[in-house]
Amino acid sequence: MRLSAVVLSLVLLLSMSSMPASAQFDTPSWEIGWEEDLDEGLVLNVDASRWTLRQSIEFWVSNNRPVDLTLELELDLPDDAPVEVEVDESISIGANANESFEIIVTGVGPDEIRAYAAASAFTLTLTASEASQTGSGSTQELDVDLETPRIHRLSPVLGSAPQNFDAGTWTEVEVLLHNDGNARDAVSVAEAEVRSCPQLAVTGLEEMEGVVVEPTDVAGREPVPVTLRLESSSSQQSRTCEVTISVTSEGDGTTRSMTFDIDVVASEIGRAHV
Repeated sequence: MRLSAVVLSLVLLLSMSSMPASAQFDTPSWEIGWEEDLDEGLVLNVDASRWTLRQSIEFWVSNNRPVDLTLELELDLPDDAPVEVEVDESISIGANANESFEIIVTGVGPDEIRAYAAASAFTLTLTASEASQTGSGSTQELDVDLETPRIHRLSPVLGSAPQNFDAGTWTEVEVLLHNDGNARDAVSVAEAEVRSCPQLAVTGLEEMEGVVVEPTDVAGREPVPVTLRLESSSSQQSRTCEVTISVTSEGDGTTRSMTFDIDVVASEIGRAHV
């Protein structure tokens, strides 16, 4: 029995010595992944007040080998992407370590960010290649779909200074609808408030509702002009009237307004009732 055991051991040793080194010892793997769950993509955090963005996307590298790992990194974006990306060209991960790194995403410029189609995804690809001098030269990739958010900012702006007018008559005022967001919007509700002149009425608000406004100053688009009519009763006294025009965005439900003053001059009939 003892002799048989010795013979079996010698056979096993001879078999192992004849196997390639790569077959004797499987080289432990390395992996990369996103720190967050990005399977559904990532909506970028755009500062809509300045149309800028700066954001980091973190990824991890797990090195399961008993030696240090060096990776060379490369990023790829579509040519028309409204952002730029930065990452270290080369990183090192210690033996049996798991470390995190970051990609910095910044906007190309305010005009490019705003002009890019809102909610349209573009793909960022991270390629990590094992440095040839430290390993097999294997490569792994990570992808994530990035998109700029829909931002709505619909507001009324006075087209030109209103002309003073006489009581018992009417005048027109041009209101420009500005869309300072990055997506098509429309007026869901238009309202007017008049102070100091109870006999002054604003008409034409119904025609303003439903008006579609494309992003202003993008691809040469201009604000949409709308004409309102101010009508004063003949009994209206001479006053400076404060008029506020408000519009509610269909996109985000926010109401924005603008205010202007206009003088109404009493008619002879109105002065007679003073």
